[in-house]
Amino acid sequence: MEVAVKSLAPQASFGGGRVLAADYAWEEEGLFISVRLDGEVWEFRDREILDPRYTAVDRQRRIKERVRLGIRRLFERVYGLAESPWGILEGVRPMKMVHAMLDRGFPPEELRGILLEVYALSPKKAQLLLEVAAKQRPYFHANPNNPISIYVGIPFCPTRCSYCSFAAYPLATHGHLLKGFLQALHREIEAVGGLIKELQLQVESVYLGGGTPTTVQGAELERLLSLMRENLFTAETREFTVEAGRPETLSRDTLRLLKEGGAQRICINPQTMHDATLQAIGRKHTVAQVREAFALAREVGIPLINMDIILGLPGEELAQVRGTLEEIAALGPDNLTVHSLALKRASTLRKNLEQVYIAQEQGEAMVDLARDYALSWGMQPYYLYRQRHILGDLENIGYALPGTHSIYNIQMMEERQSILALGGGGVSKLVAPDLTLRRQVNPKCPAAYSAQINEHLADKLKLLREHFSGSGPNSN
Repeated sequence: MEVAVKSLAPQASFGGGRVLAADYAWEEEGLFISVRLDGEVWEFRDREILDPRYTAVDRQRRIKERVRLGIRRLFERVYGLAESPWGILEGVRPMKMVHAMLDRGFPPEELRGILLEVYALSPKKAQLLLEVAAKQRPYFHANPNNPISIYVGIPFCPTRCSYCSFAAYPLATHGHLLKGFLQALHREIEAVGGLIKELQLQVESVYLGGGTPTTVQGAELERLLSLMRENLFTAETREFTVEAGRPETLSRDTLRLLKEGGAQRICINPQTMHDATLQAIGRKHTVAQVREAFALAREVGIPLINMDIILGLPGEELAQVRGTLEEIAALGPDNLTVHSLALKRASTLRKNLEQVYIAQEQGEAMVDLARDYALSWGMQPYYLYRQRHILGDLENIGYALPGTHSIYNIQMMEERQSILALGGGGVSKLVAPDLTLRRQVNPKCPAAYSAQINEHLADKLKLLREHFSGSGPNSN
């Protein structure tokens, strides 16, 4: 086995002439890593990576993982960098690594040790990943293209929230584009529906999101739901979710149309149950409207209701989060999605950060409080993801009562199933049998989407035929 020490990269100078360097060597005892920051040194011998369940690619990746851990440890020692509960597991989808290890035969208890020792997770986060993995595994299929799921995006909202960076255009400035957008979307639904029938694809779940899809009202909403049901649903469709997030869009008639259109699950997303905060973040609805929309949805008979909240909103501390959770407890949703505020580049909130107080020091306490409430309601965590610039280096978690997990949320986040995305800003993810991805992106702007629909559809249908002819439901 190779024993010569190799320099991982040239020495790097930064911050007042400090020098950072790293070396590695493969020895009989495993991988040797040395990381140096001026006079401070971190060294480690990794024997676990010699396990035969690891591949050559894994071993190359482990070099970078160990160096990253060494750099973090030195920065903690030299600069007092705070420990992260997620250690060096920095990606958006930490569950993907966990599932990959489980696929290879690492049992949960052994995997827990790897999460603690290799990735430096806190015991609480390691346990969270294993809990979520246990909930998700039963939803995975042997063939990522049988069945598939569908996403339909409506990129319009009543107003634009200050934390938002999604493809979401306020009706006040872009409402004149809605009619043309819907005409183009109808064409895409019919074209993709024809392909689904032609290729005999099975559709497991359908998600109508945005934006706020319930900005589409009355006859236009009824027509949209009818087209989706006719073209995108198959006999295998188990779930239809509508992201009816803004309560001011949810009249009794709109909720009735959703119920008659087959919606089994809707999202009513207050983000907070404090009127002052709602106004500060540009929501333009009230807590009273949240309560009213929720009650109407129950009266109409929508089977499942999810609610979203965001931790770390401007001016909110632990007491305000507790107040929001108490209000939600009184309503009794079936799912709760807890977001830790992430200040994205395109959001107004990040651009005006100097005017905003973010309770970073209370982030973990907020997350723990939300978890305590969700567990007390009988919910369990079933999906999670992380984002850059997120509150307290934490995570977003979806909780659900038994039997109410969102299939779409699991499949979308873990990328174990091909998902066809229609509408504004939709990103189709085509999953190969080896779980590698190919993406196809729709135009974000409603005007561009409408103008480019003919060219866009031709290219999209060609790509889908190529993909499913090689890895579709009739392939081995």
